[in-house]
Amino acid sequence: MPLGDPGDPSASQWRITAQSLDSAGDYPVTFSVDATTDNPDAPAVPAIVQKFVDMIEASASFRFISANRTYTQSQPITPTG
Repeated sequence: MPLGDPGDPSASQWRITAQSLDSAGDYPVTFSVDATTDNPDAPAVPAIVQKFVDMIEASASFRFISANRTYTQSQPITPTG
C-alpha cells in the first residue's frame, strides 16, 4: 500500500487535568478541561493556559495533575493499483 502525502498538523489541542482534594466517597473528583478558542495556535494562548494551570496549583481545594498541548497528523494509505 503506497503512502499518501502527510497532511499538515491539526490545530493545537489543549487539555488540563486536576483533582479535588475533597473526596466523593473514597476517591477525589477528576476534572479534564479542554481549552478552546477560534485559534488555539494564537500566540496569546500558551500564556492564558499557563495562568489557568497556575490558578489550579495555587488553589487550596484542587491539585494540578497535568497540562498538555497536542497536535494530530494524518497520512492516507491507498490500495496498490
